[in-house]
Amino acid sequence: MSSRKQQMKQYVDEMLVCHQPCERHRRAYWNLIREVRAKSEILSVGFDPAIRKPEHLRVYIRALGYIARYRTKWVRQPEAWRPEKFQAEPTSHRLALHSLMKHLFERYPVPKFVAFAWTRPHAKRWVHELYVHMAAGRGVRQFKGKPGIALTPTAAKFFLKAPDHLAPVEAMRWAQIRGFGGSKPLAAELVRNTILSEPTRDERFWETVIRFLIREKPSYIPQASALVEFVNGQKFLPAEKVWGRGGGPLPLQPNFSMKGRTLCSLNRHMCNWRQELLLKRPSLAKRNFHWDAIEVAPMVHQDGDVKWLLFELLNDRALMLEGAAMDHCVADYVEQCSQRKSSIWSLRIHAKGCPKRMVTIEVDPARKTIVQASAKSNDDPSPAAKEILQRWADREGLAMNLEE
Repeated sequence: MSSRKQQMKQYVDEMLVCHQPCERHRRAYWNLIREVRAKSEILSVGFDPAIRKPEHLRVYIRALGYIARYRTKWVRQPEAWRPEKFQAEPTSHRLALHSLMKHLFERYPVPKFVAFAWTRPHAKRWVHELYVHMAAGRGVRQFKGKPGIALTPTAAKFFLKAPDHLAPVEAMRWAQIRGFGGSKPLAAELVRNTILSEPTRDERFWETVIRFLIREKPSYIPQASALVEFVNGQKFLPAEKVWGRGGGPLPLQPNFSMKGRTLCSLNRHMCNWRQELLLKRPSLAKRNFHWDAIEVAPMVHQDGDVKWLLFELLNDRALMLEGAAMDHCVADYVEQCSQRKSSIWSLRIHAKGCPKRMVTIEVDPARKTIVQASAKSNDDPSPAAKEILQRWADREGLAMNLEE
């Protein structure tokens, strides 16, 4: 044996000792290790392209320790194990370990992903219990230790067909969505990209969200995860995190409900929620911090009886009120403005004593460039407003690049 192979074997031996179970399981463990080494490459480097270093074997050694701890649930002994020959799939440590587990535990077939979960770095004990439970022929709905994701009889059937790459708890959510009538793409999106990959603090509410998404059928599947993120932020997260400073520790809309909503109305609320909440709770616009003005002067232009005012907005309250009045997202620029990466200006007109907001302008302070100019609801400014804006830009030496 070469020096390198000897070193790798020694390292693996040390890991085997390090992860051996307590005394009462130790004999079964070492007997299992002996059979695994004699009949497979599970404890070898190079057998699987993913296993390039001895330390990569740690998850398999840990899994073998768990297997030994459940020796009383074995229905066959390791000595009778004959490793399967994998024709259709590339040989891997994971498949080889699955072959061993099938031999030791399974009176009835168990989905691969439940067995594969034993090699996940932070697999919880209930995952091991679930595998043993199903290997004895009992259904997932009868398993008492599962997370709080309710599965209907139909969902339990889908659980058996969940993709192999999912963790068991993700497979439960995937099966729940499919059981409600959701498509595979929708189930995959919600499990992969939202908080629904784990049990939630209010499962009954999230069931209404899932059913809403299934009923409304978003044409663009990633939109579903954006809706889930929005709803979670409004109903469950502290307002301080969602709204920003001054929001407070409680959620913005703790009584948020899906009742009576359509996909169109929810999308509209997503676009306008800051303005809508400001109308209900003006205190949210309370000023919390201020930033210094950039080195560009404001402007007052008198044109007969009409006065034009152009000035910088210098605190978060001003941005929020501007966004609410102009029906756009300028309130989201608080962080950029406070760091002086962006400067927001408001162009207003006074005619017959009535002030009116006309245009919201963004200036890039570093480049001294006007990069955005939006009227209400992100419409284009009027010709008169554009003329005032150009006059100001010329006076202050600002470039105009409104296509960025």
